[in-house]
Amino acid sequence: MIKRGLVLNPVLGKEFRSRMRTWKSPLVVSVYLGILALIAVGYYWTRQTSMVYSGFGPDVGPQMYVALAIFQLLLVSFVTPAFTAGVISGERERQTLDLLTCTRLSSASIVLNKLLASISYIVLLIVASLPVFGVVYFFGGVLLQEIGQAFVVYLMTALTFGAIGVFCSSIFRRTQVSVVVTYIIVFFFLVGTVALGVFLANMNMRAGDYSIPTITYLNPVVALCSTFPGQFQGGLPSLFGMFGIGGRYGRMSGSMADMEAGLAPWQYNFIGDGIIVVVLLIITIIIITPVGRFGGIKRLFRRKKTTETETDTVDIS
Repeated sequence: MIKRGLVLNPVLGKEFRSRMRTWKSPLVVSVYLGILALIAVGYYWTRQTSMVYSGFGPDVGPQMYVALAIFQLLLVSFVTPAFTAGVISGERERQTLDLLTCTRLSSASIVLNKLLASISYIVLLIVASLPVFGVVYFFGGVLLQEIGQAFVVYLMTALTFGAIGVFCSSIFRRTQVSVVVTYIIVFFFLVGTVALGVFLANMNMRAGDYSIPTITYLNPVVALCSTFPGQFQGGLPSLFGMFGIGGRYGRMSGSMADMEAGLAPWQYNFIGDGIIVVVLLIITIIIITPVGRFGGIKRLFRRKKTTETETDTVDIS
């Protein structure tokens, strides 16, 4: 007997089986971990063979961690749209979406479980990378709390880009178009938010406002940088300092410990990503629902319109 519900339902079971029974899944995990391992080994080999380096100092661990963390974020950003941008449009192309929506499963259950099945694979990749990050502890200089904050950024970034992929998949009928649009939006989050933030910061600075534009907090790279240890904890200060933007952040040395009291950039990013995910999922659920939440209002409107038509017909007669 199948257990129906919001999480445990046939959609989630089918997605898990179809994703994990193919040869692509272990291949993607192997390639993903291989890239991270090559980065760690390459950094170790570069530092060991450097002619001007006389030994491993206390900054080796943090430097290796920063390199691994940034590359992991880029890999997560690159892999997530590929797993989510076709979950709805693929059902349309196979002509199975109408059959799926006609079942007893609600549209919310379908959308959430499609997203959960896709994101669970990304979570598998992130968790599988923990042994690679464990190499950092051989050198020290990184706290477990800092790694935990970085993994929170990874999970929220994967969830946000996954929700964007599902949303685009519900709008566009062809998977190719959905994938392209999703990657364009992801590129905006990674690069466009920084460019727009720098432009707005320059405009605000001319008006005497030295605050950092809110849109910059949506950038996952900025959020990740704010979790880095010690002198590598650049975040917003070093980002805007590179463009010569002054103000309460631009004039700072780069240590987040020197920032005024308030939420860290990764916490602002967490809140912003959460809002985006909720809004996109609600819109996606409404789009794929044949008779959605507002179906009763539509039927009431039709009934009222029909009654008025009948009244007009009686008056004329």
